[in-house]
Amino acid sequence: MKLNQLRALVAICESGSMQETARLLHISQPALSKSIKELETALGVPLLVRSNRGITATEYGERLVRRARLMLEEARRAREEIETLKGGMDGKVSIGISPATPGAQFLAALEHYGKRYPKVQLQIHESRPSKLMEGLREGQLDLALCSQPASRYSDGFHWSELYVQPTALAVRKGHPLRNAHSLAELREQQWLLQDSLDKSRIGLMFEAFQVPLPERVIECSSGVMFCELARNTDVISYWPLRVLEYVQKLGQELDVLDLQEQVPPLNISLVYRDQELITREARALADELVYVFKSPHAAKVGDLQRLVK
Repeated sequence: MKLNQLRALVAICESGSMQETARLLHISQPALSKSIKELETALGVPLLVRSNRGITATEYGERLVRRARLMLEEARRAREEIETLKGGMDGKVSIGISPATPGAQFLAALEHYGKRYPKVQLQIHESRPSKLMEGLREGQLDLALCSQPASRYSDGFHWSELYVQPTALAVRKGHPLRNAHSLAELREQQWLLQDSLDKSRIGLMFEAFQVPLPERVIECSSGVMFCELARNTDVISYWPLRVLEYVQKLGQELDVLDLQEQVPPLNISLVYRDQELITREARALADELVYVFKSPHAAKVGDLQRLVK
């Protein structure tokens, strides 16, 4: 397998068109077709199939594309690291954050890092936790500040807990169960989560208190729509306290439930795939984040307040 063949396969699957892929890669269609045919011959399996939806990947192709994205990202990072070794720190770092990420500490870490390494290009992506893990797995992210429990994932990721974010369950004003005091009372209601139950700490909460999992769950990755659903429907919504306080200040009032069971906090962790594969730029940012979050002297209160104003 050659990198140019993998790059062509990924591009075809993303565009669904040989013509468009040839244009994007600046090669002729015959050359593109030949490259894919050689890859299929080398592997002994069909990778692409034509249908009324255009060109799509076979099961073999889908598996290879997932691996190919990671291989292409690692090749790009390897080139950047070689260039970095020739000179100063001037590569690129892609970091993913969840909405629950504490803003003050994160901003302080970026400010310190930017002063030390002004030539490094930072890319910040906000997404729901499961998408952050997917981005790490496929090599699209170098680092992630993720709120999902490490126990939900197999080995292969390095986890460093940085911060414990309190959480709460909330309902709209006037909700008929606004005075509920137990998880069992809420079990049959519709729940609003950013991720599926099997990847959420709410799932762990039900398991811990031996209450059957709710069967009606809405998964919503949109921050704005999450707020609208929580405020205007009868869902039970799960919130990082920082985010809930923020939306309350915007006038979107919600009632916080007072349950006898403790709502599990979100443990914000710094996650990356492998210490051997992480670039120097990403390693330096990881060190800065750990320092700011864990050192009581790293980010003074005055600096943090100034940053979040």
